[in-house]
Amino acid sequence: MKRQTAMALAAVFAMSVAGTALAAPANPFVDVPAKHWSYDAVTKLAQAGVVSGYGDDTYKGDRTMTRYEMATIIAKAMANSEKADAETQKTIDALAAEYGAELNNLGVRVDNLEKKIGNVKFSGVIRARYDHNELKDGAKSTDMTQKMRARLKVNAQINEDWAFTGRFVNIEDIRESGIGDDNDTKMDHLYLTGKAGVFDVTAGRFDATPAYGVALDDTVEGAMVSFGNKLRVDLFAGNQEYAPTSDKDDIYIANLGYALSDKLNAKGAYFHIDSHADTGEKVKLYEVGLDYQFNPNVNLSGVYLKSDADTQDKGFFTQLSYKGSDVENAGSFGIWANYRDLEKTTVLSSTLDIGTIDNEGGKGYEIGFDYVLKKNILWTTTYTDLEGTINKNNKGEYFRSQLEFFF
Repeated sequence: MKRQTAMALAAVFAMSVAGTALAAPANPFVDVPAKHWSYDAVTKLAQAGVVSGYGDDTYKGDRTMTRYEMATIIAKAMANSEKADAETQKTIDALAAEYGAELNNLGVRVDNLEKKIGNVKFSGVIRARYDHNELKDGAKSTDMTQKMRARLKVNAQINEDWAFTGRFVNIEDIRESGIGDDNDTKMDHLYLTGKAGVFDVTAGRFDATPAYGVALDDTVEGAMVSFGNKLRVDLFAGNQEYAPTSDKDDIYIANLGYALSDKLNAKGAYFHIDSHADTGEKVKLYEVGLDYQFNPNVNLSGVYLKSDADTQDKGFFTQLSYKGSDVENAGSFGIWANYRDLEKTTVLSSTLDIGTIDNEGGKGYEIGFDYVLKKNILWTTTYTDLEGTINKNNKGEYFRSQLEFFF
Protein backbone atom coordinates (compact mmCIF):
# COMPACT_ATOMS: atom_id res chain seq x y z
CA MET A 1 0.00 0.00 0.00
CA LYS A 2 2.85 2.38 0.88
CA ARG A 3 4.51 1.76 -2.46
CA GLN A 4 1.27 2.41 -4.40
CA THR A 5 0.66 5.62 -2.46
CA ALA A 6 4.17 6.85 -3.18
CA MET A 7 3.82 5.95 -6.85
CA ALA A 8 0.51 7.80 -7.12
CA LEU A 9 1.84 10.89 -5.39
CA ALA A 10 5.01 10.99 -7.47
CA ALA A 11 3.03 10.65 -10.69
CA VAL A 12 0.66 13.44 -9.65
CA PHE A 13 3.69 15.58 -8.95
CA ALA A 14 5.18 14.81 -12.36
CA MET A 15 1.98 15.82 -14.14
CA SER A 16 1.59 18.93 -11.98
CA VAL A 17 5.05 20.35 -12.56
CA ALA A 18 4.81 19.55 -16.27
CA GLY A 19 2.03 22.15 -16.44
CA THR A 20 4.16 24.90 -14.89
CA ALA A 21 7.01 27.00 -16.25
CA LEU A 22 9.18 26.53 -13.17
CA ALA A 23 12.31 24.39 -12.99
CA ALA A 24 14.39 24.67 -9.84
CA PRO A 25 18.07 23.67 -10.14
CA ALA A 26 18.07 22.47 -6.53
CA ASN A 27 15.24 21.60 -4.18
CA PRO A 28 15.24 24.00 -1.19
CA PHE A 29 12.74 21.99 0.89
CA VAL A 30 13.31 18.98 3.13
CA ASP A 31 11.65 15.61 2.66
CA VAL A 32 8.15 14.93 3.97
CA PRO A 33 8.34 11.94 6.38
CA ALA A 34 7.04 8.71 4.86
CA LYS A 35 4.21 8.41 7.39
CA HIS A 36 3.09 12.05 7.22
CA TRP A 37 -0.69 12.50 7.02
CA SER A 38 -0.42 14.67 3.90
CA TYR A 39 0.40 11.62 1.71
CA ASP A 40 -3.02 10.11 2.37
CA ALA A 41 -4.68 13.51 2.08
CA VAL A 42 -3.23 14.22 -1.36
CA THR A 43 -4.07 10.68 -2.50
CA LYS A 44 -7.72 11.39 -1.60
CA LEU A 45 -7.57 14.60 -3.67
CA ALA A 46 -6.32 12.58 -6.63
CA GLN A 47 -9.11 10.05 -6.17
CA ALA A 48 -11.63 12.91 -6.03
CA GLY A 49 -10.34 14.26 -9.33
CA VAL A 50 -9.07 17.55 -7.90
CA VAL A 51 -5.58 16.64 -9.09
CA SER A 52 -5.31 14.19 -11.95
CA GLY A 53 -3.03 12.38 -14.32
CA TYR A 54 -1.55 9.53 -12.32
CA GLY A 55 -1.39 5.84 -13.06
CA ASP A 56 0.85 2.87 -12.28
CA ASP A 57 2.37 3.06 -15.75
CA THR A 58 3.50 6.69 -15.43
CA TYR A 59 6.05 6.32 -12.64
CA LYS A 60 8.60 3.68 -11.79
CA GLY A 61 10.21 3.90 -8.37
CA ASP A 62 9.51 4.30 -4.67
CA ARG A 63 10.64 7.42 -2.80
CA THR A 64 9.50 10.09 -0.38
CA MET A 65 8.54 13.56 -1.61
CA THR A 66 9.98 16.93 -0.63
CA ARG A 67 7.90 19.71 0.84
CA TYR A 68 8.50 21.61 -2.40
CA GLU A 69 6.97 18.77 -4.44
CA MET A 70 4.06 18.44 -2.06
CA ALA A 71 3.41 22.20 -2.15
CA THR A 72 3.36 22.10 -5.95
CA ILE A 73 0.64 19.43 -5.90
CA ILE A 74 -1.36 21.37 -3.30
CA ALA A 75 -1.13 24.52 -5.43
CA LYS A 76 -2.59 22.52 -8.31
CA ALA A 77 -5.41 21.32 -6.07
CA MET A 78 -6.15 24.87 -4.92
CA ALA A 79 -6.40 25.98 -8.55
CA ASN A 80 -8.98 23.22 -9.17
CA SER A 81 -10.92 23.73 -5.93
CA GLU A 82 -14.17 24.31 -7.86
CA LYS A 83 -14.23 20.52 -8.35
CA ALA A 84 -14.10 19.87 -4.60
CA ASP A 85 -17.05 19.08 -2.36
CA ALA A 86 -17.22 20.39 1.21
CA GLU A 87 -15.24 17.50 2.70
CA THR A 88 -12.55 17.67 0.02
CA GLN A 89 -12.29 21.44 0.46
CA LYS A 90 -11.52 20.89 4.15
CA THR A 91 -8.67 18.61 3.11
CA ILE A 92 -7.32 21.26 0.74
CA ASP A 93 -7.55 23.91 3.47
CA ALA A 94 -5.71 21.68 5.94
CA LEU A 95 -2.94 20.98 3.43
CA ALA A 96 -2.69 24.69 2.58
CA ALA A 97 -2.26 25.50 6.26
CA GLU A 98 0.40 22.78 6.70
CA TYR A 99 2.44 23.95 3.70
CA GLY A 100 1.65 27.66 4.00
CA ALA A 101 5.28 28.83 3.99
CA GLU A 102 6.17 26.72 0.96
CA LEU A 103 3.04 27.84 -0.91
CA ASN A 104 3.84 31.48 -0.20
CA ASN A 105 7.33 30.97 -1.54
CA LEU A 106 6.05 29.12 -4.59
CA GLY A 107 3.26 31.65 -5.12
CA VAL A 108 5.71 34.58 -5.23
CA ARG A 109 7.78 32.81 -7.86
CA VAL A 110 4.74 31.93 -9.98
CA ASP A 111 3.28 35.44 -9.71
CA ASN A 112 6.54 37.04 -10.78
CA LEU A 113 6.91 34.69 -13.72
CA GLU A 114 3.34 35.26 -14.92
CA LYS A 115 3.84 39.00 -14.60
CA LYS A 116 6.92 38.91 -16.80
CA ILE A 117 5.35 36.67 -19.44
CA GLY A 118 1.75 37.92 -19.37
CA ASN A 119 2.77 41.56 -19.56
CA VAL A 120 3.77 41.28 -23.23
CA LYS A 121 1.70 39.55 -25.89
CA PHE A 122 2.48 38.89 -29.56
CA SER A 123 0.14 38.32 -32.48
CA GLY A 124 0.39 38.58 -36.21
CA VAL A 125 -0.89 37.80 -39.68
CA ILE A 126 0.74 36.64 -42.90
CA ARG A 127 -1.03 37.54 -46.14
CA ALA A 128 -0.53 36.23 -49.68
CA ARG A 129 -2.32 38.44 -52.24
CA TYR A 130 -2.88 38.14 -55.98
CA ASP A 131 -4.15 41.12 -58.04
CA HIS A 132 -5.11 41.11 -61.71
CA ASN A 133 -6.15 44.53 -63.03
CA GLU A 134 -7.25 45.61 -66.50
CA LEU A 135 -7.14 49.37 -67.16
CA LYS A 136 -8.59 51.14 -70.17
CA ASP A 137 -7.58 54.69 -71.12
CA GLY A 138 -7.72 54.71 -74.89
CA ALA A 139 -5.39 51.69 -74.87
CA LYS A 140 -5.84 48.59 -72.77
CA SER A 141 -3.23 47.57 -70.21
CA THR A 142 -2.95 44.69 -67.77
CA ASP A 143 -1.28 44.76 -64.39
CA MET A 144 -0.67 41.66 -62.27
CA THR A 145 0.98 41.58 -58.83
CA GLN A 146 1.75 38.86 -56.31
CA LYS A 147 2.74 40.12 -52.88
CA MET A 148 3.41 38.72 -49.45
CA ARG A 149 2.87 40.77 -46.32
CA ALA A 150 3.80 39.85 -42.76
CA ARG A 151 2.73 41.78 -39.68
CA LEU A 152 3.96 41.17 -36.14
CA LYS A 153 2.13 43.01 -33.38
CA VAL A 154 3.33 43.44 -29.81
CA ASN A 155 1.16 44.64 -26.91
CA ALA A 156 2.69 45.50 -23.55
CA GLN A 157 0.67 46.43 -20.47
CA ILE A 158 2.43 49.24 -18.61
CA ASN A 159 -0.01 49.47 -15.71
CA GLU A 160 -3.75 49.18 -15.13
CA ASP A 161 -4.41 52.31 -17.22
CA TRP A 162 -1.72 52.47 -19.92
CA ALA A 163 -0.49 50.11 -22.63
CA PHE A 164 1.95 50.17 -25.54
CA THR A 165 1.36 48.75 -29.03
CA GLY A 166 3.87 48.31 -31.80
CA ARG A 167 3.61 46.60 -35.16
CA PHE A 168 6.26 45.57 -37.64
CA VAL A 169 5.27 45.06 -41.28
CA ASN A 170 7.15 43.60 -44.20
CA ILE A 171 5.87 43.60 -47.79
CA GLU A 172 7.54 41.59 -50.53
CA ASP A 173 6.69 41.65 -54.23
CA ILE A 174 7.52 38.06 -55.08
CA ARG A 175 7.70 38.90 -58.80
CA GLU A 176 10.56 41.29 -58.17
CA SER A 177 13.84 41.18 -56.28
CA GLY A 178 15.71 43.75 -54.27
CA ILE A 179 14.57 46.27 -51.69
CA GLY A 180 12.24 49.08 -52.63
CA ASP A 181 8.85 50.55 -51.77
CA ASP A 182 7.24 47.11 -52.06
CA ASN A 183 10.14 45.19 -50.49
CA ASP A 184 10.70 46.80 -47.13
CA THR A 185 10.29 46.35 -43.40
CA LYS A 186 9.14 49.13 -41.10
CA MET A 187 7.30 49.78 -37.86
CA ASP A 188 3.95 51.16 -39.00
CA HIS A 189 2.33 51.19 -35.55
CA LEU A 190 3.95 52.76 -32.49
CA TYR A 191 1.53 54.20 -29.93
CA LEU A 192 0.33 54.42 -26.34
CA THR A 193 -3.24 54.03 -25.13
CA GLY A 194 -4.49 55.01 -21.72
CA LYS A 195 -6.83 56.93 -19.46
CA ALA A 196 -6.72 60.59 -18.52
CA GLY A 197 -9.71 61.23 -16.29
CA VAL A 198 -12.86 60.58 -18.34
CA PHE A 199 -10.89 60.56 -21.61
CA ASP A 200 -9.40 57.64 -23.52
CA VAL A 201 -6.11 58.74 -25.05
CA THR A 202 -4.23 57.35 -28.06
CA ALA A 203 -0.90 58.92 -29.01
CA GLY A 204 1.69 57.99 -31.62
CA ARG A 205 1.41 56.28 -35.02
CA PHE A 206 -1.79 54.27 -35.44
CA ASP A 207 -4.69 53.54 -37.80
CA ALA A 208 -7.66 55.90 -37.97
CA THR A 209 -11.02 54.91 -39.46
CA PRO A 210 -13.47 57.77 -38.86
CA ALA A 211 -17.18 57.19 -39.56
CA TYR A 212 -17.41 54.33 -42.09
CA GLY A 213 -13.85 54.59 -43.37
CA VAL A 214 -14.92 55.64 -46.86
CA ALA A 215 -12.93 58.88 -46.79
CA LEU A 216 -10.07 57.67 -44.58
CA ASP A 217 -8.82 54.33 -43.33
CA ASP A 218 -5.08 54.64 -42.95
CA THR A 219 -2.17 55.36 -40.65
CA VAL A 220 -1.95 58.75 -38.97
CA GLU A 221 0.51 60.28 -36.52
CA GLY A 222 -0.62 62.41 -33.63
CA ALA A 223 -2.92 62.28 -30.62
CA MET A 224 -6.58 61.38 -30.19
CA VAL A 225 -8.90 61.80 -27.21
CA SER A 226 -12.17 59.87 -27.01
CA PHE A 227 -15.12 60.02 -24.65
CA GLY A 228 -18.76 59.03 -24.37
CA ASN A 229 -20.70 55.81 -24.53
CA LYS A 230 -23.98 55.90 -26.46
CA LEU A 231 -22.68 59.04 -28.14
CA ARG A 232 -19.01 58.39 -28.85
CA VAL A 233 -16.70 61.28 -29.77
CA ASP A 234 -13.12 61.09 -31.08
CA LEU A 235 -10.98 64.20 -31.59
CA PHE A 236 -7.69 63.85 -33.48
CA ALA A 237 -4.86 66.26 -34.32
CA GLY A 238 -1.75 65.26 -36.20
CA ASN A 239 -0.57 64.57 -39.71
CA GLN A 240 -1.19 62.25 -42.61
CA GLU A 241 1.11 59.27 -42.92
CA TYR A 242 0.17 59.16 -46.61
CA ALA A 243 0.85 62.89 -47.25
CA PRO A 244 2.21 63.61 -50.77
CA THR A 245 5.23 65.57 -49.56
CA SER A 246 8.11 64.77 -47.25
CA ASP A 247 6.87 67.55 -44.96
CA LYS A 248 3.71 65.91 -43.68
CA ASP A 249 0.67 68.14 -43.58
CA ASP A 250 -1.62 68.67 -40.63
CA ILE A 251 -4.99 66.98 -40.42
CA TYR A 252 -7.73 67.49 -37.82
CA ILE A 253 -10.60 65.03 -37.37
CA ALA A 254 -13.79 65.08 -35.32
CA ASN A 255 -15.60 61.73 -35.36
CA LEU A 256 -18.99 60.93 -33.83
CA GLY A 257 -21.00 57.74 -33.48
CA TYR A 258 -24.49 57.42 -32.02
CA ALA A 259 -26.67 54.35 -31.45
CA LEU A 260 -30.17 55.43 -32.45
CA SER A 261 -31.50 51.98 -31.51
CA ASP A 262 -30.23 48.45 -31.05
CA LYS A 263 -30.35 48.07 -34.86
CA LEU A 264 -29.78 51.57 -36.25
CA ASN A 265 -26.50 53.52 -35.93
CA ALA A 266 -25.48 56.95 -37.16
CA LYS A 267 -21.89 58.01 -37.78
CA GLY A 268 -20.28 61.21 -38.96
CA ALA A 269 -16.83 62.72 -39.34
CA TYR A 270 -15.36 66.11 -40.18
CA PHE A 271 -11.88 66.42 -41.73
CA HIS A 272 -9.74 69.53 -42.03
CA ILE A 273 -6.78 68.74 -44.30
CA ASP A 274 -3.98 71.20 -44.99
CA SER A 275 -3.03 69.44 -48.20
CA HIS A 276 -5.19 66.84 -49.95
CA ALA A 277 -3.13 63.83 -51.06
CA ASP A 278 -4.31 64.20 -54.69
CA THR A 279 -4.95 67.92 -55.16
CA GLY A 280 -2.37 69.42 -52.77
CA GLU A 281 -5.01 71.97 -51.65
CA LYS A 282 -6.67 72.63 -48.32
CA VAL A 283 -9.90 70.71 -48.01
CA LYS A 284 -12.75 70.53 -45.53
CA LEU A 285 -14.63 67.28 -45.85
CA TYR A 286 -17.70 65.71 -44.24
CA GLU A 287 -18.72 62.05 -44.12
CA VAL A 288 -22.11 61.06 -42.67
CA GLY A 289 -24.03 57.81 -42.81
CA LEU A 290 -26.41 55.26 -41.33
CA ASP A 291 -26.31 51.50 -41.00
CA TYR A 292 -29.21 49.20 -40.16
CA GLN A 293 -29.01 45.60 -38.93
CA PHE A 294 -32.15 43.92 -40.32
CA ASN A 295 -31.35 40.65 -38.56
CA PRO A 296 -28.20 38.92 -37.27
CA ASN A 297 -27.16 38.19 -40.86
CA VAL A 298 -28.14 41.20 -42.98
CA ASN A 299 -26.74 44.75 -42.74
CA LEU A 300 -27.31 47.76 -45.00
CA SER A 301 -25.25 50.96 -44.85
CA GLY A 302 -25.34 54.24 -46.74
CA VAL A 303 -22.77 57.06 -46.66
CA TYR A 304 -22.72 60.59 -48.11
CA LEU A 305 -19.57 62.71 -48.48
CA LYS A 306 -19.14 66.41 -49.30
CA SER A 307 -16.04 68.60 -49.52
CA ASP A 308 -15.63 72.36 -49.96
CA ALA A 309 -13.68 71.96 -53.22
CA ASP A 310 -14.97 73.76 -56.31
CA THR A 311 -15.34 70.56 -58.32
CA GLN A 312 -15.31 66.83 -57.72
CA ASP A 313 -16.76 67.49 -54.26
CA LYS A 314 -19.45 64.83 -53.65
CA GLY A 315 -19.50 61.16 -52.87
CA PHE A 316 -21.96 58.35 -52.20
CA PHE A 317 -21.46 54.79 -50.99
CA THR A 318 -23.84 51.98 -50.06
CA GLN A 319 -23.23 48.36 -49.13
CA LEU A 320 -25.37 45.31 -48.43
CA SER A 321 -23.68 42.59 -46.37
CA TYR A 322 -24.73 39.05 -45.51
CA LYS A 323 -23.27 37.27 -42.50
CA GLY A 324 -19.54 37.75 -41.83
CA SER A 325 -16.51 35.56 -41.30
CA ASP A 326 -15.01 34.79 -37.90
CA VAL A 327 -11.41 33.56 -38.12
CA GLU A 328 -11.94 31.53 -34.95
CA ASN A 329 -14.80 29.62 -36.58
CA ALA A 330 -13.95 27.36 -39.54
CA GLY A 331 -16.65 27.41 -42.21
CA SER A 332 -17.94 30.90 -41.37
CA PHE A 333 -18.27 33.29 -44.30
CA GLY A 334 -19.45 36.69 -45.46
CA ILE A 335 -20.80 38.06 -48.75
CA TRP A 336 -21.20 41.70 -49.76
CA ALA A 337 -21.98 43.99 -52.67
CA ASN A 338 -21.45 47.75 -52.76
CA TYR A 339 -21.89 50.67 -55.09
CA ARG A 340 -19.87 53.89 -54.91
CA ASP A 341 -19.72 57.22 -56.71
CA LEU A 342 -16.76 58.93 -55.09
CA GLU A 343 -15.49 62.11 -56.68
CA LYS A 344 -11.85 63.08 -56.39
CA THR A 345 -11.76 65.28 -53.27
CA THR A 346 -13.96 62.97 -51.18
CA VAL A 347 -11.37 60.19 -50.92
CA LEU A 348 -8.27 60.65 -48.76
CA SER A 349 -7.12 57.06 -48.26
CA SER A 350 -10.18 54.87 -48.27
CA THR A 351 -11.06 51.62 -46.54
CA LEU A 352 -11.90 50.55 -50.10
CA ASP A 353 -8.59 49.16 -51.30
CA ILE A 354 -9.72 49.80 -54.86
CA GLY A 355 -11.61 53.07 -54.56
CA THR A 356 -10.55 55.26 -57.46
CA ILE A 357 -9.27 55.28 -61.05
CA ASP A 358 -5.79 56.79 -61.25
CA ASN A 359 -6.51 59.11 -58.28
CA GLU A 360 -9.37 60.83 -60.05
CA GLY A 361 -12.33 59.31 -58.28
CA GLY A 362 -14.30 56.18 -59.02
CA LYS A 363 -17.85 55.14 -59.89
CA GLY A 364 -18.96 51.54 -60.01
CA TYR A 365 -19.54 48.40 -57.95
CA GLU A 366 -17.77 45.69 -56.01
CA ILE A 367 -18.80 42.16 -55.06
CA GLY A 368 -16.88 39.98 -52.67
CA PHE A 369 -16.84 37.13 -50.21
CA ASP A 370 -14.62 35.76 -47.47
CA TYR A 371 -14.50 32.26 -46.05
CA VAL A 372 -12.63 30.69 -43.12
CA LEU A 373 -11.00 27.58 -44.58
CA LYS A 374 -9.72 26.45 -41.19
CA LYS A 375 -9.38 28.20 -37.89
CA ASN A 376 -7.22 31.33 -38.39
CA ILE A 377 -7.01 30.88 -42.18
CA LEU A 378 -9.15 33.39 -44.12
CA TRP A 379 -9.73 33.43 -47.89
CA THR A 380 -11.05 36.66 -49.45
CA THR A 381 -11.92 37.36 -53.09
CA THR A 382 -13.32 40.55 -54.68
CA TYR A 383 -14.21 41.83 -58.13
CA THR A 384 -14.50 45.59 -58.73
CA ASP A 385 -15.64 47.45 -61.86
CA LEU A 386 -15.10 51.23 -61.95
CA GLU A 387 -14.99 54.22 -64.24
CA GLY A 388 -13.42 57.60 -63.57
CA THR A 389 -15.54 60.47 -62.30
CA ILE A 390 -13.54 63.03 -64.31
CA ASN A 391 -12.97 61.04 -67.49
CA LYS A 392 -15.54 58.29 -67.97
CA ASN A 393 -13.33 56.71 -70.62
CA ASN A 394 -10.94 55.74 -67.85
CA LYS A 395 -12.13 52.32 -66.75
CA GLY A 396 -10.79 49.53 -64.62
CA GLU A 397 -11.65 45.96 -63.72
CA TYR A 398 -9.97 44.65 -60.60
CA PHE A 399 -9.80 41.04 -59.43
CA ARG A 400 -8.21 40.20 -56.08
CA SER A 401 -7.81 36.97 -54.14
CA GLN A 402 -5.86 36.53 -50.93
CA LEU A 403 -5.15 34.17 -48.06
CA GLU A 404 -4.47 35.38 -44.52
CA PHE A 405 -2.95 33.28 -41.75
CA PHE A 406 -3.52 34.63 -38.23
CA PHE A 407 -1.43 33.70 -35.20
